[in-house]
Amino acid sequence: MRSMLILSRADVERLLDPDALIDALAPAMADLSAGRASVPARNFARVEQRGILAAMPAHLQTSNVLAAKLVLVFHGNAAKGLETHQAIVAVFDPETGEPLALMDGASITALRTAAGSALATRLCARDDASTLAIIGTGVQARSHARMIPRVRRIRDVIVAGRTPAQVAALASEIGARAASSVKEAVASADVVCTCTNATTPVQIGRAHV
Repeated sequence: MRSMLILSRADVERLLDPDALIDALAPAMADLSAGRASVPARNFARVEQRGILAAMPAHLQTSNVLAAKLVLVFHGNAAKGLETHQAIVAVFDPETGEPLALMDGASITALRTAAGSALATRLCARDDASTLAIIGTGVQARSHARMIPRVRRIRDVIVAGRTPAQVAALASEIGARAASSVKEAVASADVVCTCTNATTPVQIGRAHV
C-alpha cells in the first residue's frame, strides 16, 4: 500500500485555497444534479444523549473522486469551550480503493458550506450586490463573511442574532454592523445568509436565530 498523506487542521487551513474550493464545487454540484454522483443519504449512530456520528461517502464521476467524511455533532461541547462539530475526511484511489489521505474535516466543513453559498451567490446574485446580511454568530457566520466577498464586491456586512453580545462581538471581529433584529439586517441586504442551526423558523422582526 502506498503511503497515506496525513493533514492536520493547521495543514488544511494553510493549504486550502478558498477560491479553488468555490470553483471545485461547481462541477461537483453539476454531477450531483445530473445523476453522475453517488452520494447516499448520510447514515449516523446516536451517542447516547451527547450527539451523533454521521458517515457521508461520495463518488464523483467527472472528477473521479472517492472520499468519505465522518462528522460528529456534540452540542454540549459549546458549554465546554469546544467546537460542536468535529470531523475527518478520508480520500481513496477510485481505481484500487487504496487510502490516499486522511485530513481534518472540521475546517473543510466550515469553508465548504460557505463556499456552496458563495457559488450560489456567484450564479444567482446581481452583479452589483454589495450588502451582505448574516443571520447567526457561530462558525458558519464567520465562514460566510469570509467567502461571500470573494464572489461579489461586498462593501457592507450586517449581523443579526438572538444574543446581542455575540452579535456585537462578531460584528467587531469581522468589521460589520450589528443589527438589533433580523428585520433590520435584511431590510437593505442584497444577499442574505442564514447561518443558524435553529430548530424553529427565523422570524423577521425578532432575532429568533
